[in-house]
Amino acid sequence: MKKLIPIFFLSFLFANEQNEFLNYKQNVFNDFYNYKKELNQEFNEYKEALNKGFKEYKKELSQYWKNPELTSKKVFVEYSKDKKVRKKVDYDKGYIEIDVIGKNKEEAKKKIAKNLYYLLTETTNQAVKQNPVLQKVEKVLKNKKFVKISKPSNEFIVGDMVFKKPTPKKVISYAVEKSKHITIKPSKIKNMKVFTIKVKLPPNSILIKAKRYKKDVLDKANRFDLTPSLIYSIIHTESTYNPLARSYVPAFGLMQIVPQTAGADAYKMLYGQKKVLSPSYLYNSHNNILIGSAYLKKIYYGYMRKIKHPLSRLYCSIAAYNTGAGNVACAFNSNEKDYKGRTVCRRSRGDYNILKASDKINKMTPKEVYNHLLKNLRYDEPKNYLKRVMKRYRMYLEALKYGKL
Repeated sequence: MKKLIPIFFLSFLFANEQNEFLNYKQNVFNDFYNYKKELNQEFNEYKEALNKGFKEYKKELSQYWKNPELTSKKVFVEYSKDKKVRKKVDYDKGYIEIDVIGKNKEEAKKKIAKNLYYLLTETTNQAVKQNPVLQKVEKVLKNKKFVKISKPSNEFIVGDMVFKKPTPKKVISYAVEKSKHITIKPSKIKNMKVFTIKVKLPPNSILIKAKRYKKDVLDKANRFDLTPSLIYSIIHTESTYNPLARSYVPAFGLMQIVPQTAGADAYKMLYGQKKVLSPSYLYNSHNNILIGSAYLKKIYYGYMRKIKHPLSRLYCSIAAYNTGAGNVACAFNSNEKDYKGRTVCRRSRGDYNILKASDKINKMTPKEVYNHLLKNLRYDEPKNYLKRVMKRYRMYLEALKYGKL
């Protein structure tokens, strides 16, 4: 006769297993909550240190300059230690500018030639080391658990756009020649003047810089099954090839990676763990193109995977790179407008659901999708972004096809 296991014992075992499972579930939740909290805390400290640093630096600069400028997405700006020399590269408008605060023209001419030489031979690595704010921020980040730090690239900031190979002899000769063409403006400092030279970059300088990144672009396009022209057009639109690009968000580098969102998501996709990416990590062009391309893959093959037509998916992916997949979804899911005629997005009714939007997108032609985005994306920035990227996308398709790149 088989021995029967008492019902109360089975109930005890089941209850015990259930309690263990619930405890396990609670521990997993607590671990994830603490991890996310710590990650966000480290990013907030990072952002605060960065904003505070640049605010203080700008205040210091205002003692010397009427309009202190700092590096932005498409303009690189660097000051001397005494803050009386400003070096600037405007990648979008295509010029170099050197400004010197001084007393007389001859002294200023020597300083201009010297600093133009420094700028044309300077690398991103040197620029990061010489930036007082970035150095302070990197020290803050050094001991953080969830921050990834790396060495910036050793590539020229602008020298390779002017010379095929910036040798000292060529650069000195060039710097001395250009320093002759000085304009003079009033200075904020008493008994001083601002001596300036403005040098145009070669007409094909953008193409020259694009070639510099060709190996990385082709490699990442192949790795993530993307078209090289998409990566190129995003780089061009985001930074115009400024390797030290920075926006207020903050976002860094060629593809303007936001450390906490796109950066952390792409890093996790690649390496299995979330990390907040430091400026030094994102000022390495190899890292930046890797992270930016991985994020493009996440958008195109992840968020937008249900969109059937490749061109419709491309339009939505480009817009999402700028404004987020949720905002792209809302452009199709919501019919509500505010008093300015902008699309109103409400989470409660599922406006941010991209899978829901995909059903509507699949009933439209690519042209209808494109026009719908231009009409219904909430802000003007992503609308203009989509137009600019698509224009450059076609340009790079042609350049790659006919061997111009």
